[in-house]
Amino acid sequence: MSIFRRYGFRIVSVLALCGAWGVHAHDLFIMPDTFRPERGARITIGFHVSDSFPDSEVGGRLERLRNPRLVWAGGGTDIVHLRTAGKRNVGDAVVRGSGHVIAVVSTTPTVIELEPGKFTEYLKHEGLTETLQWRANHGESGKPGRERYSKYAKALLVVGAGDGFARHAVGHIIEIIPEADPYRLKPGDSLPIRVLFQGKPAEDLQVQTAWAAKGKSQMAIAGRTGKDGRLRVPLHAAGLWRIHTIKMQRCAEPATADWESFWASLTLELR
Repeated sequence: MSIFRRYGFRIVSVLALCGAWGVHAHDLFIMPDTFRPERGARITIGFHVSDSFPDSEVGGRLERLRNPRLVWAGGGTDIVHLRTAGKRNVGDAVVRGSGHVIAVVSTTPTVIELEPGKFTEYLKHEGLTETLQWRANHGESGKPGRERYSKYAKALLVVGAGDGFARHAVGHIIEIIPEADPYRLKPGDSLPIRVLFQGKPAEDLQVQTAWAAKGKSQMAIAGRTGKDGRLRVPLHAAGLWRIHTIKMQRCAEPATADWESFWASLTLELR
């Protein structure tokens, strides 16, 4: 059964510009039609762009998706037949591994410029306090925000029983790594995670969660990562979960943009 049928959700078919900062601030996250496939099953994997978890609000621009794959201990396979279906992008893959299986995708870098007020609101919403302070200290709070951004999404599936591969780093510039098997957790437990940026612990990043079940959804701030990049993320109820964070720094190519951001998401299902 599709997770959307199980939890009573539908893919929206309206163009939404959620948030004052526009389409670029929509998170990218992966939604397979099941988080618990059988070995050998052919599944459809959705690449959702949205602030309204778990729905997708923006489809198309398939050319921006990079290296969509399923990976597992000892192997992997490409996600193929990429296409737009309504307001989401999807692809297909055959699950040939067992244990933990990780779906991955990233996007090509994109440059956008936001007017000062919208850029400031976006920074506040994502807890990008260092960028806010830098702009204030350098008299740039009243200037537009020129930003280059790229997004890195993972979904954790399980085939049979987990085998620890959930802790595997897939090599994204930024990624969220669960340090326990979420498929062995119960509602009310916390999931320990570690955020890596360029392979090193990512300190002081705001981590947000989105939860959805039975037609309801909720977003919350889980906290900020410590010096070791770690945080315990509360999972208060059964359902679909997305964990999300952003790292922003001065752009290494100032002629292109002032800032560069790297977005990470991890999706999973808690029963």
